[in-house]
Amino acid sequence: MDIVQIITELEQEFVNSKNFLWSKKTLVNMDRCASLIAELKANLPTAIQEATYVLSKKEQIMNNAHAEAKRTVAEAEFRAEQLVSSSEIFKKSEQAAQELMDKTNKKCNQLYLVTKENVDKMLKSVEMYLDENLNIVRRNRDELERTIGNIQASSYEDEE
Repeated sequence: MDIVQIITELEQEFVNSKNFLWSKKTLVNMDRCASLIAELKANLPTAIQEATYVLSKKEQIMNNAHAEAKRTVAEAEFRAEQLVSSSEIFKKSEQAAQELMDKTNKKCNQLYLVTKENVDKMLKSVEMYLDENLNIVRRNRDELERTIGNIQASSYEDEE
């Protein structure tokens, strides 16, 4: 099961819980909730691995772009050396090589920025997802703590 399914089932466990008579308190299957939380913890490293994979792909794209830039520059230099027979041809080839280098650098920078933005968006999405789920878990723990406190208080009053 993926993380979203586990969280959905955990939410359903709380939504489908039975209410106590004349009370807003609910009875939740703690074994099921504990099982879902354990499964969530087990699957969480998978989400982190996916984010790491995306980052590694970013490096691969950057390395490919740099390799392409080096090949393009080397090709431009080779062409320039072949065309050096006259000063006019030399000037034209030098200008073409510079334009090609500028174009390659611009393309490389664009790829870098797009990759960086995409990775940032993915990491932000993972962060928001984890924050939302952490807030759900905290609210559920608070509700559980209040319920336990009410049950203990009720038991204490019954003993008196």
